[in-house]
Amino acid sequence: MKPGTRGTFVPVNHVRTAAKPSASTLLARVCGSAVLFAGAASAQPAMAQQRSFPPRPTGTERQIDVRATAALEYNDNVVLNDPRIAQGAPRDDVSAAPSLDLNILLPRPTGSVYVSGNIGYRFYRRYSYLNREMISLSGGIDQRLASCVVHGDLGYQRRLSDLSNLSLQDSPESFKNTEEVRRYATDIGCGGQYGLRPAVAFSRTEVRNSRSERSYADSNTNMVTAQLGLLVPAIGTVSVFGRYADSSYPRRPVPAGSERDGLKSYAAGLQLERSVGQRLDFRGSANYTKADPKLRGTRGFSGFGFDLSAAYKGDPFTVLLSGSRSAEPSQLFFISYEVVTTLTGSVTRQLGDRTSLSLRASKTWRDLSASELFPNAPRVGNNDIGSILASAVYRPSRRLRFSLEGGYERRTSNVQLYQYRAKRINLTTSLSL
Repeated sequence: MKPGTRGTFVPVNHVRTAAKPSASTLLARVCGSAVLFAGAASAQPAMAQQRSFPPRPTGTERQIDVRATAALEYNDNVVLNDPRIAQGAPRDDVSAAPSLDLNILLPRPTGSVYVSGNIGYRFYRRYSYLNREMISLSGGIDQRLASCVVHGDLGYQRRLSDLSNLSLQDSPESFKNTEEVRRYATDIGCGGQYGLRPAVAFSRTEVRNSRSERSYADSNTNMVTAQLGLLVPAIGTVSVFGRYADSSYPRRPVPAGSERDGLKSYAAGLQLERSVGQRLDFRGSANYTKADPKLRGTRGFSGFGFDLSAAYKGDPFTVLLSGSRSAEPSQLFFISYEVVTTLTGSVTRQLGDRTSLSLRASKTWRDLSASELFPNAPRVGNNDIGSILASAVYRPSRRLRFSLEGGYERRTSNVQLYQYRAKRINLTTSLSL
């Protein structure tokens, strides 16, 4: 099972083993929607961090790719307008981030083993107290048993916590926090290329923070998903799924006599996956979602959720579009949960065999809900972030790669969060060992 960012659709036709497609991955994206607290591999304090674990290496052939990477970045607003971090210094800074990137896939007669991710460290010239390790690793094993495939997966991340999550009520020293994320997941799916494909999965994600001031954001999430898919030649692969997730904040203080703060969420829906030739691929799901907060005085949520993804692979352009809406727990100050809607689009143009240009834009809307038992937390509010990123990649040889990126991000909010604009430029060199 390989979780995605958030949402519900499942790439049923994804090949997990070296031999044949199986139903063990029917739940890949469904399960991903409830892995709610995963952290990004690269810690970019001035840009809102995307939370996901490294993906499984693609394909079925043996892969051993180990790369040494070095990145140099200038950011004009590292502190995100937070005076507690700046302490009177200029907002901009230069950082360097060496890392070791792993992408290893070892097929076996009845399955495969993989490890992917990176281990690195980020150094800042001015804000040295933000220097922190960047670790994001995942590993798993697939085992085929007759017509079924069992998959197990472990993930670990450690990084500087996302500075965009700090509110005005947070302690002045909260920006020094280190966030650690652990994930355990397993799934089993049965069936072949045709016919019914039942599958079931379980995952647990744990988030821990190093500083006591941020302990209110510690969280545990358990999730169970069941799905049944069927290939309909005239339409594509159609699936029905159901999901239950239980999230809690074990160290968040609550008034005496109150239950622990957290969230139970339920979702049920339909998914369609269809490919048209080798160029167009579509996956999408729609579901009914219900969020049931555990702490009294918190507004609940029920409504429409979705996860859509479309890819067009032309010559020389590749276009990707995606969007999702779901209810998720929150890392913000005593916020019980968020209803998150995200839209993303990217265009890549290949300039020969060695050079490519890309443009990516995204917008995220977060509707916040908190209990009335927390007088300093907003009962409702929003936290919206938009970004645009342009990049150029040059590969002079099979082993060597250069990348130049420029990005802009803006956050607006009507709650006690610092609004900001941030621009950065990044030069990365990667060498295959």
